[in-house]
Amino acid sequence: MLNPFVIALCVSITIIACLPNSFSKYKVELIKKEQSNSTESIIYFNDLDGDHKSEKIVAQTNTLGHASFLLYKSNGDFLDQFNVLGKFPYLHKYLWFVDADANGIKEIYMISQVRDSVFLNITKPFENKETITTRIFVDTISKFNNAYDFRLSICRNFSIIEGLANEVVFNLNTGFSANPRHTYKYDYVNHRIIKSAHLTNPAFISGVFNLDDDADNEFIIGNHASANAIDSSYSKRSDSSSWLTVLDHDLNFLFPPIEFKALGGFRITKAKKENQNTLIALFKSRQHQILPSKLLRISSKGIIEKEFVLPKGTYNSLFPFNEKLFTLYEREHNQLLFFNDDLKVIKTISLNLNIRLLHYIDIDADGKKEWLAFHLDKQTITIYRHNFKHPVSFKYSGNSKGDCQSCGIKQINASENQLYFQNAGVNQLFLYGYNTLYAFQYLIYFGIYLGVLGLVLLVLKGQDIREARKRAIEKEISELQIKTIKNQVDPHFVFNAINTISEMTLMDNKLEADTYISQFSKFMRKTLQHSDKIATTLKEELAYTENFIKLQQIRFSNRFDYTIAIDKNVKLDTKIPKHALFTYVENAIKHGLVLRENGMLNINANYKNDVLILSVEDNGVGLRHKNSNKTNSTGNGLLIMEQIFDLYSKLNKKEIKHQLIELVDDLGNPSGVKFEIKILN
Repeated sequence: MLNPFVIALCVSITIIACLPNSFSKYKVELIKKEQSNSTESIIYFNDLDGDHKSEKIVAQTNTLGHASFLLYKSNGDFLDQFNVLGKFPYLHKYLWFVDADANGIKEIYMISQVRDSVFLNITKPFENKETITTRIFVDTISKFNNAYDFRLSICRNFSIIEGLANEVVFNLNTGFSANPRHTYKYDYVNHRIIKSAHLTNPAFISGVFNLDDDADNEFIIGNHASANAIDSSYSKRSDSSSWLTVLDHDLNFLFPPIEFKALGGFRITKAKKENQNTLIALFKSRQHQILPSKLLRISSKGIIEKEFVLPKGTYNSLFPFNEKLFTLYEREHNQLLFFNDDLKVIKTISLNLNIRLLHYIDIDADGKKEWLAFHLDKQTITIYRHNFKHPVSFKYSGNSKGDCQSCGIKQINASENQLYFQNAGVNQLFLYGYNTLYAFQYLIYFGIYLGVLGLVLLVLKGQDIREARKRAIEKEISELQIKTIKNQVDPHFVFNAINTISEMTLMDNKLEADTYISQFSKFMRKTLQHSDKIATTLKEELAYTENFIKLQQIRFSNRFDYTIAIDKNVKLDTKIPKHALFTYVENAIKHGLVLRENGMLNINANYKNDVLILSVEDNGVGLRHKNSNKTNSTGNGLLIMEQIFDLYSKLNKKEIKHQLIELVDDLGNPSGVKFEIKILN
C-alpha cells in the first residue's frame, strides 16, 4: 500500500470521484438566459416555414385587452404584431401550430373569447408573402354564477402528438357549468367546425391512431371525472363516473363510452396484439376503496379483453415504448414499470429521483426519444437516454408550482434542437447533446494519474533528500559525540581512576574502593550503552552527570560539594542533546573546583516563558586563573558541544542558545563560572 504507484492510484480515484460530472456521455449547457419585457407574455418556438429553423412567437394581451401575438423570424428579426377580437380563455395564452392544408407552411391557431362566444382564429403569416387571418365561430359557453369558467385543452409543448401534424383538434372544458365539454375539429376544406357529442368529463386529446384500419385516424380522449352536476339536456351520463372515450375521425363515438363508477381519469395509448390494433388504458382512480387503479386492454370495438389491478400508488403517465411494450410511471415509489401487451410486468426501473412529471420526446433530433424528468424540487430536470442510461441533470427556473409558463423544443437546424423554458419573464435556452470529453475521459483520467504519480514521486524524492540530510546530521552528531566519549574515557581519566582505586586498596580503604569501583563501572557502562544515541531525556542526563560528580568527589577527597535543583514544572522526560549537562559539569570540576577548597557546584533546571533553562554554576577560580587546569584536557569539549547544539537544532527544529558567564564578587574578582543552556520548544 505504500508503493508510490498504489498511493497515486488511490489519490487519483479520490480526485476523480470528487470531480463534477464533466465526463458523462451527454451534457446540458445553458446557451442563453434573458429577462423578457413582460412577465405576462408567453414565448413559443416553432418552425413555421419548413426551413428547419424555429421562428419565435410571443403571445400577449395588447393595450386594448385583446389577444395578440408578435412574430419574429428565425434570425431574430421582428416581422409583425397580429391582433384578434376577444381575449384569451382563462389565464392561458395558448397558441398552436399545424400545417392543416399540407403545403409545408404551418398556420398559427388561437382561441379567443367574446362574452359567451368562442372563436378559432387562424393566421397564415407566410402565405404568398402576405398575412391571411380567418375567424371562425366555435361554440357558446354556459354561464355559472355570472362567470364563464371555460378552458382550452390543446396538444402543446412537450405533449405534442405526432398524429396531429395536419389535424386541427382541440377541447373546450368547463367546470361547474359543465358545458361545453366537447372535442372540436376544424374542417379545413369546408372551413367549418366539427363538434363531438358531450364528453361528460373534462377531456383532452391523448393520442391519434388508426384503430380500424380505414383511411382515417381516430382520436383517443384522456379525461378526468370532476363530479360536477350536469344538466341532462347536455348529457345523461354522470360526471361522478369516469368514461373511457374514443372518437372516430368525424368525432363520433367509435364505441359507446365505457363507464367506471369512481372518480378518476384515463391515459390511453395504442398497442398491437396478434396483429390486431388494441388500446392500453390506464384508469387512475381517486376512490381506491370503491374501484382501484387498473390497466386495461381494450379492442377497437370497445370490448375489455383483459385488466390488471395496480397496487395502490400515484400513476402519472403512460407511454408507448413500441407496439408491444409500454411504460407506466408510478410517482410515489419513483418506478417505471414496463408492461407487455398481456399486461404483465417484465421490467421495473427505479429512478432514485423525486420526480413529478415525465415526458418521452426526441430532444437532440437524433431520431430516438429521450426521457425528460421534472423533479419535485421544482428546479431540476434530468434527461435519460431512451434506455434510461447516461442521465444528466440541470437546473431551470420554474414557478412556485414547479411548472413553466412555456417550455418546449426550439429547432436550430435539421440536426440540432434546443430546450426552452420560460417563467416569470425569465427565458432560458439549453443545449442537450453528446459530450466530446466523454471519448477522452480515460485519457484524462490517465493524465490525472500520471500527474498525481509525478507529484507523489517528487514528494518522496524530497522526503528522501530530507532523510539523507537528517542522516548526515545524525552521523555528524554521532561522530562529534564519539569525540566527547574519547574525552570522557581518555587515558588520563582511566589512569586516574585506577590510581585512586590502587591508593584506596593500599590504604586498606576497601569499602571506599568498592564504592568507587561500583560507581566507575556504572559510569563506563552507561557511557558505552548510550554511545549510539544523539539525544537523551533530562532524567537520564542528570543521573549520568550525578554519577560522574560522585566519582570526582571520591577522587578529589570531597573537595567540593554539589546541588541539583529541578523546578516542579520541568518534565524529566524532555529530550535534550546528550552530554548537554555533563560536558559543562566536567569542565567546571576540571578547570575550576579542584583548584580551591570548599568548592560548590550547582545544577538547575526550570521553565521560563515556555523555554527550558539548564544551568551549571561553580565557585571555582574562573576562566583566567593562571593555575587553571588544562593539562589533562584537549580543549575541544566546549567547541564540540557548540557544533552539536547547532546540528541538533537543524535536525529537530528546536532553537538552542547557550552562553558562558564569568562570575565576579563585589570587588570585581573572579568568583566562578556559569554555563547556561536555553532550549526553545
